[in-house]
Amino acid sequence: MESKEEKEEKRVNVNRHFFFDSGCYNKEWVSLTNEPQKLNSLICCLCNEITNNAMELQCGEHDNGERVYLIGEECLQRYLKQSSGKCPIEQHYHCEFSKNKVVRQLVSDLMVICPRQFDLNKHFRPTKPGESEEREKQSNSKYGCNFKGKMKDIQDHLDKSCNLTYIEQVISSEIQSHLNVVNQQLKQLQDTNQHLLSQLQTETTLQIVLSLFLQ
Repeated sequence: MESKEEKEEKRVNVNRHFFFDSGCYNKEWVSLTNEPQKLNSLICCLCNEITNNAMELQCGEHDNGERVYLIGEECLQRYLKQSSGKCPIEQHYHCEFSKNKVVRQLVSDLMVICPRQFDLNKHFRPTKPGESEEREKQSNSKYGCNFKGKMKDIQDHLDKSCNLTYIEQVISSEIQSHLNVVNQQLKQLQDTNQHLLSQLQTETTLQIVLSLFLQ
């Protein structure tokens, strides 16, 4: 049985898959309900997504007041660990940074749709002309979620009120169903092949017996 900590870690990892692969929020997802101009000042300068827990670099080496360098907290921590503490802007040591509370609040108040619905829409994205309407009907009827709310409410929605299953479970179920059909067809072919081999052996035996009888 999974411990409480293991369940929590799995939940966090699954939710990360939906909308912040790099630690920051998926810009394509957020752009569906927000004007691009509104998002330009919220971009992480490392991953080019929407900053999650925005940090502002304050190193004296590039603190000229002309540009604010924003980085998502997880992106920054990962980068500093991989670069032995070097600043991502000018590669100097002793990188200085602090929380940018203003940007964090702006991101927290962004309106977004359910990230699971976003992933499902991508999953049902048409590959041929004319498929769009049919795939949209499939997506909405089987897995639809009409949630639209603030970023800060997303986690509560996913944990308590979202009626969608995880996209991994949906895809896994479809793959498993397809594999079951393939396995069934394979077994039928194997059975047919075995039957044909048995028939061939019987006919060969009869031919040998008949040949001996006629000698």
